[in-house]
Amino acid sequence: MQFTTMMGPFPDSDETVSGSQTARFANLAPKPKRQRTLRSNASQEVLERALAFLRDEFKARSAASDFFPPDMSPRTIRASMGRYEDELARASAKGLCASCGMEVPAANVFHVDSNDPILMPLVNSLDTCGLHGNRWSLCSSCHNALIRNTIPKFSRKNLVNVTMCQHYPSVLDDLTPVEECLIARSHPLGVILKLRPGGRSSPISYRALRGHFIVIPQDHGPLLDILPSPELRLHNLIRVFWLGQHRPLHSDLGPFLSVRKSKVLAVLEYLLHHNHLYRSVTINHAMIDDWSDDFIPTELRDSIVFLDESDHHEREGYTVHLQSGNFENDLQAAQDEAAFDNEDGGPLITGSVSTDINGERQDPDMRTLDTLFKAISSRSPPTATYAGNYTSPAARIDRPPAISYTIHGTATLLNHWMDPSYFTAAFPTLFPTGTGGHLEDRNIPVSLEAFAKWALTHHSRR
Repeated sequence: MQFTTMMGPFPDSDETVSGSQTARFANLAPKPKRQRTLRSNASQEVLERALAFLRDEFKARSAASDFFPPDMSPRTIRASMGRYEDELARASAKGLCASCGMEVPAANVFHVDSNDPILMPLVNSLDTCGLHGNRWSLCSSCHNALIRNTIPKFSRKNLVNVTMCQHYPSVLDDLTPVEECLIARSHPLGVILKLRPGGRSSPISYRALRGHFIVIPQDHGPLLDILPSPELRLHNLIRVFWLGQHRPLHSDLGPFLSVRKSKVLAVLEYLLHHNHLYRSVTINHAMIDDWSDDFIPTELRDSIVFLDESDHHEREGYTVHLQSGNFENDLQAAQDEAAFDNEDGGPLITGSVSTDINGERQDPDMRTLDTLFKAISSRSPPTATYAGNYTSPAARIDRPPAISYTIHGTATLLNHWMDPSYFTAAFPTLFPTGTGGHLEDRNIPVSLEAFAKWALTHHSRR
C-alpha cells in the first residue's frame, strides 16, 4: 500500500491520493445536537412527583415542629452541660512554662526530662510550678531557643522571669493596698476600690472591684528614703467608694484598707536586706511605734465616697489611641479631637484603662480643661525684640499672661520609664530583689510591649 505526501494544498474530498485509496477529510464544523423533547404526559408526571415530594417533606417538618423542643429531664440537662464543660475545658486547657513562667495553650507545651542536656543553660533557673514528676514543661518559644543552644528571651538567664515561685518571699504575700503604698519608694499609680456589703446581692457578684488610675501630668517626686514616709497622703493614692445603705464596718473595710504594724515592719526589714534599691532606706520606727497593731487609717475612712444608686449600668473598658472620631471614654469625647504636642507631634495621651464608677459619662470640667489646653498650646512664644530687663507697659499689656520660673543647673524632667530603679522600686512585691524591670541590661533586648505581654500572661498573677 502506497501513500503520497502532498506538498501543495489539500485535495478535494473525492480526489484520489494513491491507487484505489481515497482520502476524505472530516468536516470540522460542529453539528447541532438534536433536542430531545419530552412528551407532555411525561413532563406532567415528573412535575407531580416533585410536588408530592415537597408536600411530604413539609408535612414531616410540620410534625417534627410540633414535638420541638422535646421534654428533657434535669438529668439529661446536667449530662449535656457536663459534656459541654468537659469539651470547653479540653479546648481551653492551659499549661505553664518553667522557663518564662507564661501560661500557654496545652498544645504548645513540650515536656523535657530533667536529665536532658538541653536544660543545662537553665540550671537553677526553672520554676517548679512547671515540674511534673521528672519532666519540665516548656513553651515552644523557650524550647526552640534551647534547641538552638541559645538563652530563652524571657527566662531568668535574660533577667526577665527572675522571681521563681519557690523562691518568692512569704513575707510579701497577702499585703493590702494600703500596706503596699507604705512600703513602696514611689507611687506612679493610684488605686480605686469599690466595696459593698458582703452579704448583699448585686448585679455584679464581686464583693470588691479594684482598679488603678493615673493622673496626667504627675509630680512623681524623688524616690522616698524614709519609709513609711510622713509626707505620704494615702487619700491621694487610694480612693474608696462604698455602695451600701449603711456605713461600712471594720469587717467590710479591713481586708482592703487595714494596716498591720508587724507586717509592714517585717516587709521593710526584708527589703533592706534583700533588695538593692532599699539599701539607702531608713525605717521610720518613730512613726511605726505610734501605730496600733491593726488599724484603718483615719484619712481613708474619712474620704470614703458613698454611692446611693445601683451600679447595674456601670461599665468599664480599655481606651484606644486618640484617633479622630474614635471616642471610647470621657476624655476623648470631651476633647473631640486629639491634642498633639507641638514638638513631638504625638498624642497627649495614648491610652488608659478606665472604669466609670458612677455610670456617668458627662463631665463639664473636661471641656473647660480642653479649652485651657488649646489656648495655651496655640500661643506663639514671645520674641526677644528688646535689650535688657526693661519691659514697656504696652508690651506687658499685649503679652499673654504666663507663669515663669528660674532653674539653676540642669533641668531634666523625671521620666520613670527611663529610670530603671524608679519602676522597680514602685512595685517591690513584683520585684523583691530590685531586678527584672523593663530597662535591665539584657543580652537579648526585650521591648516594653513584649515585657508587658509577658507580665500579663505570667501564671503567678502577682
